[in-house]
Amino acid sequence: MNKYQTSVSLLLVVIITTVAGAQNGAPSSHFVFNDRGDGDIIINEVRVPKGGEAMYTYYETLGWGGSGAGYAGIQVHPRARNFIFSIWDHKSHTAPISAIHHGPGTETKGFGGEGTGLKSWNFELGWSTDVWYTLVSRCRPVGDHTYYGFWVRAGDTGRWTHLVTMDVAAKDAYFRGATDAFLEDWVNSGVNARTTNLRGCWKRIVDGTWIAATEGRYSVNYWDLTEGKRSYNYRTAWNGGVAKDDTGEYYFMTSGGADTKPTTANPSTFKIDRTEKTPPFETIAVKNVTSTVDNPGTLRVKWETDATRAPQFSCLLEVYDNRTGEGDPVASLSVDEPHKREAALDVPSRPAEKQYFLHLKCTDIFDREAAVSVVVIGMTEVK
Repeated sequence: MNKYQTSVSLLLVVIITTVAGAQNGAPSSHFVFNDRGDGDIIINEVRVPKGGEAMYTYYETLGWGGSGAGYAGIQVHPRARNFIFSIWDHKSHTAPISAIHHGPGTETKGFGGEGTGLKSWNFELGWSTDVWYTLVSRCRPVGDHTYYGFWVRAGDTGRWTHLVTMDVAAKDAYFRGATDAFLEDWVNSGVNARTTNLRGCWKRIVDGTWIAATEGRYSVNYWDLTEGKRSYNYRTAWNGGVAKDDTGEYYFMTSGGADTKPTTANPSTFKIDRTEKTPPFETIAVKNVTSTVDNPGTLRVKWETDATRAPQFSCLLEVYDNRTGEGDPVASLSVDEPHKREAALDVPSRPAEKQYFLHLKCTDIFDREAAVSVVVIGMTEVK
């Protein structure tokens, strides 16, 4: 074999290997819930069963459309198990997407490929198999922009974590369309089976009405299953439906693996009856409120919230000259950043013998109010 023949043979090996590998992806699957309508809060729960974990898998849990379209979920990444939240660039945006809050361990960076945008990763928080995680995103208009917050609740500890808030330069960019979840193998690793479990999908419509999704449409990307396409060698390695264990009913999707076979049609619709009217999470609780006064008359306040109760969305600080909060406050301040746990406000002077009372009113991400915390500002603190 001459040098030319050797080169051609090697090239053919590379081409054949590449084509074969390109057909080894696990089929991409979707589950689209029946919660259509413009909303400002979306919720979904995800669990990866122990036998359903596979490297290079995106267990997407929240997907939405509109001028602030994006998606969020959990991944098995070579670095670690992570939480991801991403928003796409849109032609209506008047400025680049930015992150105005990074929770502990959260990283943000631009992404490309099928469109561009900003994504956040968190490899430090971590997640475990066989544990349910609640993912929540809430958007709110801020002038001509829309802010998107992302929170996670771990089912084993009950603790909430605020991972990121993104600023999208588009007005009233609510969650549009139906909430979507998908299961994706982002390399050609269809030899490994991966499974996602889903339940508890909610959307709050912009008029304040809650929708508890009661069904969804399961489908597999059929265009990837034909010869020469990315999932051809695993074209029958998919399945989805409803299952039940001691935690109740849930939806599942499985793709990849030699033993995975469909037991339903592509597409199919599945239902789970639900009777609850609002999300079941405990209302925010405030604790450990402290205050100090600097001269001349700057009141500095710090507080904590119970991490196992619904997380903070906003707070109102009001100072009264009476404990019950009658009449107009002598000073007030609104805290609209969900991650803030301290604030400063100016307090007017008053006679040394007269006390002031701080009233701290906090609201959670579901717009439920905590019991008002009342703190006495000592008589000698304000001069």
